Amino acid sequence: MQHQTMEIKTAVRQFIAENVLLGVHQTTIEDATPLVSGGLIDSIGMIGLVAFLEARFKVEFVPKEINVHSLDTLEKIEEVIRKKLAAREVDAAGSGRQIR
Repeated sequence: MQHQTMEIKTAVRQFIAENVLLGVHQTTIEDATPLVSGGLIDSIGMIGLVAFLEARFKVEFVPKEINVHSLDTLEKIEEVIRKKLAAREVDAAGSGRQIR
């Protein structure tokens, strides 16, 4: 689980550095750095971040999940992704499908 946690944060940190902070002085993004409330990501950036998360981790967000509370820090993003991945595994196990 620890490896997966680092992978999630590393992937999100890299995405933000390459796609959101273009032309901005590279800020060190710590696990608790406020991304949305700190002004690093605006509403358009949040949509791009969600699209990245859905594609990268094969999860789906519903509109009510796309907010400052769930996407403001790498810690919160990692928590949301972990929960979605765990729920997907439970769903797959419950339906008798193989988990990949």
